[in-house]
Amino acid sequence: MLIGIATSGLWRLRYAVELMTGCTACRLPPLGLGVDAIAGWGHKPTADRAREIARLQGIPYIAFEDGFLRSISPGSGEKPLSMVMDRTGIYYDARQPSDLEAMVRKRASSPQPLAQIRLSMETLRKSRLSKYNNSKIQDVLALQLKASRPEDRVLVVDQTAGDASIAGAMAGEDTFAEMLDAAATENPGAEIIVRVHPEARLGRKSGHFGYERLQEIAKAKPEVEKALKTDLLRLTAEPINPWSLLEACSTLYCVSSQLGFEGVMAGCTVHCFGASFYNGWGLTNDRSKKTLNGREKVSIEVLFAAVYLDYVRYIDHEERKNSTYEDTIRRILFNLSK
Repeated sequence: MLIGIATSGLWRLRYAVELMTGCTACRLPPLGLGVDAIAGWGHKPTADRAREIARLQGIPYIAFEDGFLRSISPGSGEKPLSMVMDRTGIYYDARQPSDLEAMVRKRASSPQPLAQIRLSMETLRKSRLSKYNNSKIQDVLALQLKASRPEDRVLVVDQTAGDASIAGAMAGEDTFAEMLDAAATENPGAEIIVRVHPEARLGRKSGHFGYERLQEIAKAKPEVEKALKTDLLRLTAEPINPWSLLEACSTLYCVSSQLGFEGVMAGCTVHCFGASFYNGWGLTNDRSKKTLNGREKVSIEVLFAAVYLDYVRYIDHEERKNSTYEDTIRRILFNLSK
């Protein structure tokens, strides 16, 4: 079977597409003629044409995206060590079903090897790994925080402007201001740490919480203004390891960032203001007015296993073969040690 690849970025990873689908990859021909399926990057606007061609031809569109253990640095300089493939939708678009939702339900309906799953979760946490792993600062003391206890700290997670997962979570730019206001209002006297996205920190993309934007929000939100004036609200542009931040805070506010899911694993109370892949399952405080039909309460072990062990695929680019969760963690740690 032939799968037509719609973008140059995915064409560079065509052997990964072949590994994941079992198909032979080719460049997408005009009008999609002669292929059995079309591969594209997620549900981003750049994939609209490929999705429309697939619809017109009556063939599957298969969405690919970076996985949750991607690389050391953001950007296209490093190939993703993990990817996701979704034949139904994509994990960050709650406006339609996805393969991930089906995998969560399948996990929930059968007995789970809880000890093994918990070990895999603990391996991730102890390894201090996330999607990107270019944070140089490991100790939160380097931030010279004001509060002395995690119970007195709140983490607010920014995302890059225009990210497809924001629209997919049925949220928007105003959601971030609403989220920050809630964090300040609901936690009077607490230190509020706004985590700058790694790509915004590097200047590759813009976020929602620059210094000027914080001042604008403060003019309309009295509690945000109060937190700013008392020096209890700060941006963390420093490259601090995300697990260090999570363990330094008891409460987390997010829209749809992966860091929200890692916050659940770290034991934080997580408030979700978007319809993300990890809320609606009874593990978070869901603040979005959008309903997620069909999601029922599951354990953190079930959701973790569905995400990291079922949905995400791991790639050994040197050997051009499938890899595993454990081997990918070892590879990232090895690359970090160089």
